[in-house]
Amino acid sequence: MAYGARLIDKSGDKVIDLARAWGKTLAFVTGMKVHMTVEQELDLNQPYVFMSNHVSSADIWALFSVLPMRVRMIAKKQLGSIPFFGWALRCGRFVFIDRQNPHAARRSIDEAARRIREGVSVLVFPEGTRARDGRLKEFKKGGFHLALTAGVPIVPVVVRGTFDLIPAKTMRIRPGRVEVVLAPPISTAGLTGADREEVLERVHAEIAKRLGPDRNASLRQSPAAVTELAV
Repeated sequence: MAYGARLIDKSGDKVIDLARAWGKTLAFVTGMKVHMTVEQELDLNQPYVFMSNHVSSADIWALFSVLPMRVRMIAKKQLGSIPFFGWALRCGRFVFIDRQNPHAARRSIDEAARRIREGVSVLVFPEGTRARDGRLKEFKKGGFHLALTAGVPIVPVVVRGTFDLIPAKTMRIRPGRVEVVLAPPISTAGLTGADREEVLERVHAEIAKRLGPDRNASLRQSPAAVTELAV
């Protein structure tokens, strides 16, 4: 289906629309009720780099089902070679980074930054992989280098509840409520690589405080919330 959509639409947008429908379908079938809180209205004509905590494969379903715009994920280049799954990512024009080759990775980031400036929003899991214990880990720097190179705002994203629905090292899926919170965007305009660490720490702090003091148990509803959507 993804390949047919790509033939119709070279931009890959139709593939992303299919991914969003896939996320909604999986959420419905598994009994996952996804609620999104937007703390500050986003400009839907503005590209963003969404940065989210990551504790479960269900995070992707939840995010694709409710994010208010089409997003591409940042993925390892090796994933693009996986039959069907990787091919679908390529059809959707996801952004691939070659982590094993520093020079190629730098070129990939520059190309990704160009695409973002042209209007493509991306989703990054700055921890690099799923946190098996549900706790927020340290962030890797690559996504922040990308955001600063592109010069677009970063939206800190909190996903709460998926760790309880699909625990690590199990295929058991439990129905339940999932919270997605979009914190106010953080501007990167005029910032350089010298500001990367400061921006990284700020995004980490914004996500951590919304996860609660233990960083994995209690999502705190922000009084600044202005919009709530549900699937």
